[in-house]
Amino acid sequence: MRSTAILVLGWLLALVAGCDRARTFADNVARERFEERCGSLPPGGVDVVRTRHAFDVDRSRTQGDLELLGESTSPRHRTVGLTRASFGYRSKIELDGLEDARGGRACARPRVRIEVELSGMTVYVAREYAHDACAEPLILAHERAHVAVFDGYADEAVRTLAAELDARFGGKTRHGATMPAVQAAFQTELREWLDAFMARARDELAARNAAVDTPGEYALLAQRCGPNA
Repeated sequence: MRSTAILVLGWLLALVAGCDRARTFADNVARERFEERCGSLPPGGVDVVRTRHAFDVDRSRTQGDLELLGESTSPRHRTVGLTRASFGYRSKIELDGLEDARGGRACARPRVRIEVELSGMTVYVAREYAHDACAEPLILAHERAHVAVFDGYADEAVRTLAAELDARFGGKTRHGATMPAVQAAFQTELREWLDAFMARARDELAARNAAVDTPGEYALLAQRCGPNA
């Protein structure tokens, strides 16, 4: 009797082990087929463009207003002109994907569109110098140099973003447990990457604009229009 029991138990164990192997094989086949379908998804990609806006000229603020607006910390220089703009982006994400709810897996290829923009660009001329035949043209010429810095860097950022985003995200297949999970993870990664890029961009813009404000530029108004200008 004891030997019979052992034989039955051994047969049951063999049967269970065989079922596990069959299940593993089926899972592997299903996974491979799913990966094949993921590989046939439409290609993702990155598109970076610039949205352009004309700048406005504001002559309504006093010199004191501009010093506060520009957060001037130098007692040596008066703020007779100022250029301000918000450098930022808008993003749009589209996902082509597949989800295998039974297998708890999903895949997607994202298409990303980034719009780089300089919004609210305004050139300020201190009210005390508005329409002054000598001073205003000089102030505007100087502020247009700042506008050129903003414009040039925005164009440069479009090219840099396009190359770096394509290298990081372009054409790659994203994986996760569900499509919402894939989408949420990608959105978070993209947003964090873009925010870090924009923080570096704003620092670079500040440095390039500071390079425009040379001592010679500050002295030009008094040299051309008199010491009281």
